[in-house]
Amino acid sequence: MKTAFTILLFSLMIVFVQDWKYRKIHLILPITIFSISFFIIKNNDLLKITILNLSFFLITLSVLIIYMSFKSKKIINPFQHYFGIGDLLFYVSITPLFSQQNYILFFVLSMLFAIGLQLSLKKISTEETVPLAGFSALLLCLVFLKDHYFLFHKMTLL
Repeated sequence: MKTAFTILLFSLMIVFVQDWKYRKIHLILPITIFSISFFIIKNNDLLKITILNLSFFLITLSVLIIYMSFKSKKIINPFQHYFGIGDLLFYVSITPLFSQQNYILFFVLSMLFAIGLQLSLKKISTEETVPLAGFSALLLCLVFLKDHYFLFHKMTLL
């Protein structure tokens, strides 16, 4: 169990580094995160939790696509300019890690965290795009460490 948790943290840190440096993440990382999540978490409703979180994410993404298409008066592909495939895979891969309320909370907080970090690092970053999966992975590492070492409210199911 401790080894799986270490692999999970290590995978998240690799997501952060790869997304920051290359604005891409390797496909094996979200697969690893998703698989290890199912291995670590002992919850009878894990499949139901995962489906609910995945539904929230897909509905949110659909509303975003509809809004951007309506605004530009044509159907757009959000993966060309706004959102990366790695971001999509990352948010899907972490669906088993949270209850539905906490997944929504983490989703919103990770967006705010990414915006804040991008604005604060603007002077040293030469890229125009935001490494959303990377910044979200960094925040998730911090959440895991908080949940693991402190006794107050846990956010994840670990």
